[in-house]
Amino acid sequence: MENKKAIVIGAGISGLSAALKLKDRGFEVVVLEKAPRAGGVIETFSENGFKAEGGSNSVMVQSQRTLDFLDRIGAKPKMQLSNPVAKKRFFAKGGKPRAVPMGPLSLLATPLFSPLGKLRLLCEPFVKRIPDDDPSMARFAQYRFGKDVLDYAINPFMAGVYGGDPEKLSAKHAFPPFWNLERKYGSVIRGAMKSMREKRAAGNFFKPMMISFEGGMQTLTDCAARALGDSLKTNAKIISIDFGGSGWQVQWANSDEVCENYDALVVAVPAPEVASLPIAGSFAAKLEFLKSIVYAPVATYTAGFARESVAHKLDGFGVLTPAKENLSILGSLFVSSIFPGRAPDGSVALTNYVGGMRRPELAALELEKMRAIVLADLSKLLGARGEPTFEKMFFRERAIPQYNVGYGEILDQISDVEREFPNIAFVGSYRGGVGVSACIESALSAAEKLAAKVSV
Repeated sequence: MENKKAIVIGAGISGLSAALKLKDRGFEVVVLEKAPRAGGVIETFSENGFKAEGGSNSVMVQSQRTLDFLDRIGAKPKMQLSNPVAKKRFFAKGGKPRAVPMGPLSLLATPLFSPLGKLRLLCEPFVKRIPDDDPSMARFAQYRFGKDVLDYAINPFMAGVYGGDPEKLSAKHAFPPFWNLERKYGSVIRGAMKSMREKRAAGNFFKPMMISFEGGMQTLTDCAARALGDSLKTNAKIISIDFGGSGWQVQWANSDEVCENYDALVVAVPAPEVASLPIAGSFAAKLEFLKSIVYAPVATYTAGFARESVAHKLDGFGVLTPAKENLSILGSLFVSSIFPGRAPDGSVALTNYVGGMRRPELAALELEKMRAIVLADLSKLLGARGEPTFEKMFFRERAIPQYNVGYGEILDQISDVEREFPNIAFVGSYRGGVGVSACIESALSAAEKLAAKVSV
């Protein structure tokens, strides 16, 4: 019996992951990527011993399944575990990085929260469940933890993860760990402790680990692309996509023009790009809702300095900035402190995030203006002096999808389309989480379900 055929449109980490899962399930797979290279926003730039990432700087591995995937593509031997110092995080207050409290004693001593704010936080286990079905992250955080925690912890954290506005982000969909703990246990703090004990007792506790790779994050997608071999077609143009009742007819070209029928279709491009695909008939109209997904524009500006030019010890993962601090950057990662090989000896590298939903207009600044605003903040926050010895900027107009209040309706609509056309799957950061690990796991699950449907 001939193998089933699958076609994947888009070769970011989600598309690559889905394609490899389908290949492992026995499908003949074709992956189409319009760009000259696979990887999407994951891109590493190297120069004179410095490295700068165009997307995420790390992967937070949350399960054995992700580790198995890294092993499958040959990336596991190239993994780099983060420096233990990366467990230390900073939020800015009063123009200075303040260490995030990691225990009861450090909570009592932290200047991040006022005495009343600390007391309010400690009262969280006694707060009733929030009555809203889909509160904003701001509403949820203030209700459960108080305004101090919202302003100087949740606000910068949401900026760091989503480049987002906690007044608009959905607690249920943007940060489900908090939401699920509150729903199940009635308290985030009490629930976190109980959940940990339950996992340990069940023997299924996986200790998360932060990793990158030798050569940077692009090593991840390069390994996945190599694992696909000739199945990956770059510089590919899609001419038409048509649903034929039991499968998909896709016409595409790179060096040659091809028109074939496929048993399964995976759409792995960012949501706003789905509308630009040449999809025929009424099916295209059913996907119009994807245009409503808001994306935050984000620029990353990585700067290298001689070590003595930065006063701060850089003894942590980085510093995130609350909106109340009125700084231009959303945060600065101490990348040379987290992983080796990010800066030459005697130098440090800082990756700074600008824009997001807080200050979207700043993300598109020209290099000279970007340099000026970032250096002004780094001088204030970290005591950085002089001009950088290295710089690299990336701008992503649609960097991070916003899981805003009401996002459940969008997710339901996607599921409705997949039920109506059972041999299609939509994967990407707009579904299942925005982190690299979340994208991998979500894509693997979607491909597994799709393979099961098509094989019936």
